[in-house]
Amino acid sequence: MANWAFMSNDLIVQIANRVKVIEDFVVFRVVCTSWRIATNKDDFNVFLPQVPLLMPVGNDNDFQEFYSLSKKKVLRLFLPEVRA
Repeated sequence: MANWAFMSNDLIVQIANRVKVIEDFVVFRVVCTSWRIATNKDDFNVFLPQVPLLMPVGNDNDFQEFYSLSKKKVLRLFLPEVRA
């Protein structure tokens, strides 16, 4: 079985550059620490058209929930810096 955490950084960045939806890019980066370290926001094309994520206002939690209109599901992320 392959160990995905030990892929070369160049290959990880090449894969990340092919991700077209911001939600998928976020999920891609949380696969493991080495994938998050190998990629950054510059590896995603911000000029691609995107369907916005909706976020409730006034959440007093370190976890923020975003509703995806395109995938019709909730994405929950640990973001203490945006605590209301």
